[in-house]
Amino acid sequence: MKKICGIIAEYNPFHNGHKFQLDITRKKIGADNVVVVLSGNFVQRGEPAIIDKFARTKQALLNGADLVLELPVEFATSSAEGFAQAGVEILVASGIVTDICFGAENTDLSLLLPIAKLLVNETPKFKAILRDELAKGNSFPKARATAVSAILPNTTEILRTPNNILAIEYLKALLRLNSAITPHAIARIGVNHHDKQMRPPYASASAIRGQILSGNISELADYMPSSSYEILSEEYLQSAVNNVDNFSAFFHYIIKTQKHKTIFDVAAQEHYYISDIVSAVKTKNITYTALKRAALNIFLNHEKQEKVRYLRVLGFKRSKSHLITQMYKNAALPIITNTKHAKNTLVNEINATQMYWLALKHKNIPERNEISTPMVILP
Repeated sequence: MKKICGIIAEYNPFHNGHKFQLDITRKKIGADNVVVVLSGNFVQRGEPAIIDKFARTKQALLNGADLVLELPVEFATSSAEGFAQAGVEILVASGIVTDICFGAENTDLSLLLPIAKLLVNETPKFKAILRDELAKGNSFPKARATAVSAILPNTTEILRTPNNILAIEYLKALLRLNSAITPHAIARIGVNHHDKQMRPPYASASAIRGQILSGNISELADYMPSSSYEILSEEYLQSAVNNVDNFSAFFHYIIKTQKHKTIFDVAAQEHYYISDIVSAVKTKNITYTALKRAALNIFLNHEKQEKVRYLRVLGFKRSKSHLITQMYKNAALPIITNTKHAKNTLVNEINATQMYWLALKHKNIPERNEISTPMVILP
């Protein structure tokens, strides 16, 4: 039986660390094929993707992915738990994925799995400690880490790093779905998740985005595969790079005209940019990223969904088209390859993509809308 490995990613944008993971997935795990579940035009940090999903799909396919499926926007902009749960649901529903690969600071599944099991089946003691920590004004991630370490000693450090946290969420999702998909954790190399330092050949996506938004695009060639860098450069030359502050005018209009008050109302009277508004309302018990997601969801205003309802193909290699054929035979959800026939299903994506490109409209960039933009198909 061929091994088909799934990866849940954002590739915001695709860099050498992502290429390393895909290469290891082939060489170490022995994957015959790789299926990527990719965030669309908005990502889990509560921001627009730096370049759009079709450009990032092409980056992925040119560097080791065989098939790219979309993580719907309502889940891509969710908490780590919602993001991971939906991504795993897509891999399971595809009916073809045998393994899942994810990055982690700690790759010992014998340490990560007990944490996942505890969080899926919370004990009374765990719940009591969590309540006490939240009552002290701690953020939910910090309170949860304290409660876990009280039940499972020597786990405090594991829950302080972002890739470990996401790895545990993937394991939780597999447990909830009673999935037979085999998990594999790969060590993150080079730099930490939010590290601003750039040490060739590796840099974090955060550091790379910072360089892009500062106009230092030429500094990035050493940190990305050449094909990925070329695509990014093309997008940059077209001024097709996006950031959350491009949506500030929309945000002000919406919070001034809606009936319900928000946590951002007062700060919006003193600040214009969304990033400044979010910083102004940051408190001890609410993370900065959670606030950005809350702000993002105000102007996206998408319909909430409890479960993934479809499998949308963003792109594939023509030589691997048999993967789509296999999905049509085995998938547990409808498969979307022609968006013209799925307008009602893709309402959230259509609206989000319109918003994404509307923020760049003043730069006279051709819009890539959901209906007329074709899948990315490479040889």
